[in-house]
Amino acid sequence: MKQRVGVIVGILAAFLIGAFAVAGPAQAADAGAVKLQKQVKKANKKAKKVCKKVKKAKRGKAKAKAKKRCKSAKKNATRLKKKLKKYNAAQYFDVCKHGCKYRTVQQGADAAGKWQLKNKKRKATVRIQPGTYVEGVFLDGRNPSYNYNGLTIMGVTKAKKPAKDASQVILEGQNAKTIIDGKPEVANNAIEGRSIIGLVMKNMWARHYQNNTFFVWADPTSGTERCADYTMDNLISSDTRSYGFFARNCFGGVIENSDGYHHGDSAVYIGQTPCDSDDWTNRTTAADRKPCQADPDWTVIKNVKSHANVLGYSGTNSKYVEIKDSAFYNNGAGIVPNTLDSELYEPSGWLKIHDNDIFWNNYNYYSTGSAFKTVATIGDVNYPIGIGVVLYGTDSVEVYDNNIFGNEKWGAATFSGPEAFGVNKGNDAMNMNNQFTNNKMGRNGTDPNGTYDFFSDYSGGGNCWQGNTAGSTFAPGNGSVPVATIYPSSCPQAVVGQKDVSPINTGAGLQINLPSYVDDGDPSNGPGDGATIFGYVTQHPPEKQECHMNVSTPHPAYTDAKGVSYTEDRADPVDCTGVVQ
Repeated sequence: MKQRVGVIVGILAAFLIGAFAVAGPAQAADAGAVKLQKQVKKANKKAKKVCKKVKKAKRGKAKAKAKKRCKSAKKNATRLKKKLKKYNAAQYFDVCKHGCKYRTVQQGADAAGKWQLKNKKRKATVRIQPGTYVEGVFLDGRNPSYNYNGLTIMGVTKAKKPAKDASQVILEGQNAKTIIDGKPEVANNAIEGRSIIGLVMKNMWARHYQNNTFFVWADPTSGTERCADYTMDNLISSDTRSYGFFARNCFGGVIENSDGYHHGDSAVYIGQTPCDSDDWTNRTTAADRKPCQADPDWTVIKNVKSHANVLGYSGTNSKYVEIKDSAFYNNGAGIVPNTLDSELYEPSGWLKIHDNDIFWNNYNYYSTGSAFKTVATIGDVNYPIGIGVVLYGTDSVEVYDNNIFGNEKWGAATFSGPEAFGVNKGNDAMNMNNQFTNNKMGRNGTDPNGTYDFFSDYSGGGNCWQGNTAGSTFAPGNGSVPVATIYPSSCPQAVVGQKDVSPINTGAGLQINLPSYVDDGDPSNGPGDGATIFGYVTQHPPEKQECHMNVSTPHPAYTDAKGVSYTEDRADPVDCTGVVQ
């Protein structure tokens, strides 16, 4: 939220180099490799056929002639095999501390970028052997001297096989520099790819960077830059000031099989998803709604562990993101898509959040003893803690089939950010057309979500809650509006447009104007309101949010369906003496 700053995977696997001696499978995306592969196969077949004739040949000149032809055929087959092996070996750029041509990742990546520019239809792989590399890597797709599109940067073993253990190849940000325009600068990111299509990053651990670890983006104002179809796989990101896995203004990508912790914002961030047209707007009636992308290029986040961060996932004005089969736990808040005018292409929406474990998101990083600190707020609003899923001003988000428990304020909350409350300009942050279906809340009562399972500020419209765990609890407000009216139980509801509904609805007592209601912990200054989202997150000092949570540590132990066991993690408890509930 603050500093807003088809995957090309047809690269031959490392094992093919060894297999070429017996003519291994070809690289389908590389026409040159395919052609050579066919030639090798044909030569092997011919050699076999010709050499069979040696046994059948009669003695004398016929035998000698047959042997000569056999020898020539074998020689030709061997020559083609070597040619194929050399052809494919050329695409690898090896980086290691000693004994390799390249000593830094930047050197290897730049060499690969120049090679790809020369060999226009081929893709290179930078192979980083075990070790710690103190540097920040910058890949500038705008530079005409390089072609980074489709480049793979991956950690490998000493045997040059893909490194299953990502912690063996470390990108270290402490005292690191990045070479930009020939000059060393403080390394803000581990690997930054600007205006690149199909960048692949795999099998590495990046840590201690000033801003982010793995960062891909494009400048939407340039008119020419494009970021699309990146892959981040088997990565570890930790201990950065802002984000871990970060994509901004990109069309589609994959983040998978990765782990992120100790970030000053979120471990995973997808921001400012671009539209087909810069003129696209959501400020229409239902009848006039048009998609941001007519043929959406989705970003998929799967099998990711995000824990001990300010936010597990954050996405300002993110769209077409699917978050699945992942675990978000021990964060301040779990999954937080949001709409802010600090980014283009408002609002956030058209997301699918499903089949995740979202639990114990109660980490009070405002408190003493925290392993990390937040870097900013949303205007005058603190980031919330104690909530599993937060939909802030989103449109058409589907939250379904998740396991949500042990979040000590609310399991899932959805609300608007009206201009009148001073958070955003305009009313793009509207709570509308969101669906919560078939979620398992509170582990069958053994580890309930704190105050309520579900909270909605009753603004906007078109939202619904259906098929969630029987007995799920809903924040009722002041009782003037029936709970069944605030939380319709039939999905989907009729779609509404931004012009059809209002971001303000204080009648149910679930929404509140920020400037008039702030709890500073001093009863003489008036009470706070822990029952409304804005009353809750404007607690001052911010660590007092915990005083409005149903703190129930330690939570029951949890082992997921894959057999992975989890441990609860918290900062120091807060003294709530004198705080009005």
